[in-house]
Amino acid sequence: MKKIINSITLIIAIIIIGPILTFNTDSVKLNVLQAQTKDQCTEQLDKAEEEYQAGKWTEAIELIDQCLKKENVGELEKGRAYRILGLVYIAIQLEKEANDAVKNLLIMVPNYKVDPVKDPPSLQKIIDNMAMTLNPKISSISPNNVDQGEKGFKLKVTGSNFVNGSVVKFNGVSKSTTHVSSTELTADVLTSDLAKTGEYDVTVYSPIMGGKTSEAEKFVVQKASSFPWTWIAVGGGVVAAAVVAVLTLGSKKDETTPPATILADPPTRPTSP
Repeated sequence: MKKIINSITLIIAIIIIGPILTFNTDSVKLNVLQAQTKDQCTEQLDKAEEEYQAGKWTEAIELIDQCLKKENVGELEKGRAYRILGLVYIAIQLEKEANDAVKNLLIMVPNYKVDPVKDPPSLQKIIDNMAMTLNPKISSISPNNVDQGEKGFKLKVTGSNFVNGSVVKFNGVSKSTTHVSSTELTADVLTSDLAKTGEYDVTVYSPIMGGKTSEAEKFVVQKASSFPWTWIAVGGGVVAAAVVAVLTLGSKKDETTPPATILADPPTRPTSP
């Protein structure tokens, strides 16, 4: 009997603990994968910086491209990659490419501080010029209206010059924001934000150069719609509805015959005693 009980206990433990072990194993694999990706990218960027210092521009660019194509690369690593890429393009005097690289550097690390030992003065100049142009702009928000009392939702904000750390503000209040890309943000709008009807401003705050705020887009919280039946009184009694459904049927046999109009009966309402 004791052996049977122990066997049953073992089976139950496998059923309960098995999925947990599987989940933990998957989590460990994911963490290991992310760590490996980070280590590999760090090594490639170290090597890319060495190639840059040695004047091997093509080799440096290839290593940076390999790093940027990897998944799970963090913002700081991307920022470092774009910094080295910008330095390479400055060295080979490709102005447009250098500006693009520095722009991506500032998107990842909005307030990057130049290292006077490693970075040439020309990098600071490009950073200053590019930062002045990175003004957040909203082109659309989705949705742009809801009924009063609706449940909270994710607001999608589309535009340009969104940087890591940009925040969506709803009626002046900062919302939990996800930086999807330089052209898209998502923000959590709460049920409490939708309690009152009216127009609300949606803006994007960017932490670059001491802070910049976009122009506002209007978000409307409207009264919940209701079925528009209006009862009217005739001769002291309620007899009809002001809104009547109208169905129009056309005749295929004679195009000159006016279409017949059918009035659907309104719902009845009990007569007051």
